[in-house]
Amino acid sequence: MGNKQWQEYSNTLKELLSLDFSPVALSCVKEPVIKDSDKKVRICRAILEAGKGALLQVDKKNNACFGASWHLGFQRIKDPKIFNMVKKFVVEGEKLFCSYDALDRLMSQIDEAPDNSGSYFVLSPMEKADFEPQLVIFVVNAEASCRLLTFVTFLDGNMPKIKIGGPTCRMSIIYPLQSGEANLSFYDYTARKMCNVDKDKLLISIPYNKIPKIIESIEKCSAGKAKIEFPPEFRQFLQQGLTTVKS
Repeated sequence: MGNKQWQEYSNTLKELLSLDFSPVALSCVKEPVIKDSDKKVRICRAILEAGKGALLQVDKKNNACFGASWHLGFQRIKDPKIFNMVKKFVVEGEKLFCSYDALDRLMSQIDEAPDNSGSYFVLSPMEKADFEPQLVIFVVNAEASCRLLTFVTFLDGNMPKIKIGGPTCRMSIIYPLQSGEANLSFYDYTARKMCNVDKDKLLISIPYNKIPKIIESIEKCSAGKAKIEFPPEFRQFLQQGLTTVKS
C-alpha cells in the first residue's frame, strides 16, 4: 500500500459500503496547505464538496459562517451583547430551541472548543489526501452508518459516546477530535437546508486511528464481509426451543 495507506483505505471503504461520497479526510494544522485561500467557505458545505472530490481549507480569514467561527474555535465570544444576540438568533430566529434555558442546557453539555485562531482545517477525499488525516468524516445513509458504528463497537466493545444535539461543525469535527470518540451528526437542520443535504444522508465521524483497525476487521465482522453463522450447539438449542414451543 506504500506510505499513504489511508488512500487505499478510502477506496476499500467506498467500495465496501457503496458510498456516493468519498470518505473525507480532515486535519487541523498550523500551516496553510492552500496558499492565498481567500474564497469564503462554509465548513458544513465543505464536507460535502470534499466528499465529491474537492480540496478545501477553512480558517479564520475565509470562514463564511459566524457560528462556525465560534464552534471551530477561530474566535471567542467575549462581549455579552454579542453572545446574547447570537442566542436570540438561535432561539427566536432559527427556532431550534423552545427557550433560552433549553439552549443553555444544551451548551452546558458541550466542551469549549480549543483555540484554533491560528489553525487551518484541511478537507479532501481521503484517497487524495497527501498526509495522514486526524479524522475521517463519512457522508452516508442509515445502512452505511449502522455498519460503520458496528465496526467501531466490534473493535473493543465500547459504545461510542454519541452526541447529536449540537451544530454540525461542533459535533462532526470538534467533538470527535477532542474526545477521540466516533460520532453521528444528522447535520443541524439549518445546515441541512442551507446545504441542500440529501434527505437520506447523515455524517459519521471516526478518528483516523480507528480506521486501520476497521480495515483489518472487514473479513472478521458481519458489518464487513464475514457471514453470520450459527454454531451447531446453538442451532440445536434453537431447534429444540422451537419444538418445545410448538408442542
